[in-house]
Amino acid sequence: MQITFTEADNIFNFKGLWDIPSKCGLKIFNKNNRTIVIASELYQNNPGTSVTQAACTLLDQICDFYKIDKTKIVYIQHNPEMNSKLSFYEEEFYFVEVEIKEEKFINPRFIKLSKEERKKIYENT
Repeated sequence: MQITFTEADNIFNFKGLWDIPSKCGLKIFNKNNRTIVIASELYQNNPGTSVTQAACTLLDQICDFYKIDKTKIVYIQHNPEMNSKLSFYEEEFYFVEVEIKEEKFINPRFIKLSKEERKKIYENT
């Protein structure tokens, strides 16, 4: 599958569950003193753990690699369109709410974003 969306600027290699080599699309930008991180699922081009299964460990690795302040992050998960008739392959965005304990992210909570909510995050964060 080719990446056909504009949410990823590059491919990020990360250690998935059980340290399995994994990949995601990644876009990072700053807005109003916050760092917005968008991790995109790559489906067949990811040999390892999905961004959903690795949400907290992936975010820890992104913050460590890019030296991002964990207290000023907005984490969005992007599942791109798969051009399928099945509804669960439609493009979706989730705000991933996490807690920080001992400098690690824990307890991810996925909140599906509408187009309007996504626009607000981009504009008001």
